[in-house]
Order: sequence, then C-alpha cells, then structure tokens
Amino acid sequence: MVPHSLYDVLWGLGPLPLELRLAENRRSLTQFMESRVGYSYHAHRQLLLSAGQAADYIYYVENGLVRGYYYDKEKNTQYTVSLWDEHSFITEPNSFFNKQPSELSIEVMPESTLLFLSGQHLSEIFKAFPYTEVFSRCLMLQYIAYHSQKTRDLISLSAWERYLALLRKQPQIEQKISKEIIASYLSITPQTLSRLIKLNGHP
Repeated sequence: MVPHSLYDVLWGLGPLPLELRLAENRRSLTQFMESRVGYSYHAHRQLLLSAGQAADYIYYVENGLVRGYYYDKEKNTQYTVSLWDEHSFITEPNSFFNKQPSELSIEVMPESTLLFLSGQHLSEIFKAFPYTEVFSRCLMLQYIAYHSQKTRDLISLSAWERYLALLRKQPQIEQKISKEIIASYLSITPQTLSRLIKLNGHP
C-alpha cells in the first residue's frame, strides 16, 4: 500500500483543478496508482540515474536523502547541485518528460526509502485521469524554484550563510551525507568548510 504521505504531498500541490479536489476522484486515482507505484529500500549508496542515460522513473523520498550532481571528467570532480530530503519528488525533468539523455547523475544515500513510478505508468495515469497532468507542471515549477533559490543564495549569501541556511532547512543533513558532499553543494572545498566551522564554531 502506498504511504499516505505521498498523497498528502500530492493534494498539497497547487493550485489543483476542481477534479482533484473531489473526494471520489481522489479515491479512484489512489486505487489506480496502488498497483503501479513501486517501493525500494537502499541500505547503501546507489545510482538511480547516470549521466548519459534517459530518466525512466520519477521518485518520491519517503525517508532518507538523494543528491543530484554533475561530473567533470577533466577535473575528476563531482558538483552537487541538488539535495532532496523527505517528501521530495525527484527526476531530471527534461530527460524524463522529453526522453533526452540526462547530464545529471542522481544518487540515493544509505538508509533511504523511495517510491517510484515509471514513465509508462505515469502515461497510463495521465490517460485515465487527464486532469492529473497538472502534477507534471507542478513538478517543473518546483524544480525551477529550487534551482532559482540556490542561484540567488550563491549570489547573495556568503559560504557560511549558505551553510547555516542548509542546516536550518535540513537539520539532520550532516547525519546523512559527508562533509565533502555538503561542501560541494555549497560550492566550496571541504577544507574551506572545515576552516569556517573552526572559525565560527559548529552551529
């Protein structure tokens, strides 16, 4: 059975069309989804999507953390651009919806529980319930808003302020990923992050 938290998040997206505000339609949709949504538990780090592949699935984080990163072959360096925690939807939208090879790699962290839906099953849902296509627009808007905020933070906040903002948003982040990944997300080196913590004290 699909956890209720997924539906709570879906119904909280908005604005939703009238059809998705009707209890009868919500019941029909949840029943249709039950046999199509998959479940996975990840005890170890695992790639969900590698650069160069087309994204075939959209994921929902029930528990844990997932990161998105770009890999620079020349510098042999990973650049973390996304950190998705509980109740987040995850995919590379352009790759998933347009069937294009992804430049982004997506990696799930240990002790994470995910729900997932294939592109084929999502198409079946859209065909049976046309008004649910609003969810794809909501996902795109969330993706744009996430990266717009990250860009603004990079421009307007210092590295220490970005670190504090991350801890406020995701208080358990340091228990889930390494300092190296956190530093990469903040666009600084691990050595710089260590110096900032030593200088300011751990918050």
